[in-house]
Amino acid sequence: RLLAPYLEEQTGATIAVRNEPGAGGLLALNNLRTERPDGTTIAIMNGVGAGGSSIAGADGAQFSLGDFTYIGRVVSEPPLIVTSATGPYQTFDAVRAAHGFRWGSTGPGAEDYVTASLLNSVFGIDAQVVTGFPGSGETELAMLQGDVDGMSGNPGSRRQAVEEGTQTPVLRMGEEAPGWLTTDVPWVRDVPMTDEQRALVDAHLALIEIGRPLVGPPGMDEAATGCWREAMAAVMANPDLRAAALQEERELGFLGGQELDALVQRIVTAPPQYREMLAGMY
Repeated sequence: RLLAPYLEEQTGATIAVRNEPGAGGLLALNNLRTERPDGTTIAIMNGVGAGGSSIAGADGAQFSLGDFTYIGRVVSEPPLIVTSATGPYQTFDAVRAAHGFRWGSTGPGAEDYVTASLLNSVFGIDAQVVTGFPGSGETELAMLQGDVDGMSGNPGSRRQAVEEGTQTPVLRMGEEAPGWLTTDVPWVRDVPMTDEQRALVDAHLALIEIGRPLVGPPGMDEAATGCWREAMAAVMANPDLRAAALQEERELGFLGGQELDALVQRIVTAPPQYREMLAGMY
């Protein structure tokens, strides 16, 4: 919704934004896969949730990451792991030592499910992922009420709760900490682990790097693809958009379509152990 007016101005087209809920965004991508590849329909993808579901062969993901036409990444959103500020888990070490920790999640097609499940598997956390929350707001409410203990999510969306003191950040999935984060929160690669654990974590960090890209249907018309990629690059460099994003406390992180194509190739050739681990989550 933030990008739409700038894309309209750049392309001269009317941009109609339509929400298409279902399975953490998988339904929208399943539908996009069958759209006409003429450039009139595009979508924003949750890279971690969609990619994890696809790699795992989840029933709800009727596509592979390599199917889509990549236009450009809006933002890279390495998740921030938070816990309830009133709960007993105020560090990641405490989460690792927990007995019966409860993650909140919208469902198997979402980033919060994939990342939480990966942390459980890699670090042997005694935890369950509680699913079915309509969105992160409802998950946050459940955490505030003590129904779940923690969640993974977009750092920008966690900012207010962290600054108000209702959530405690315990782990970063991104190397760079958000500028607003004043406390010293460990990066996941700083956590002591074996070489095997590190290989799995690194594969997941590559998936996270996809972030939130705009994508088109498979085999999108070459001219339409070029038009969208040029428009996206111009829009993402627009100082007015950058100022608007800053005002909404959204950090932009553009990556071009060709660079995304190369990144997707890295992910689809991830270690077999990573694929097996993802498959075991569904």
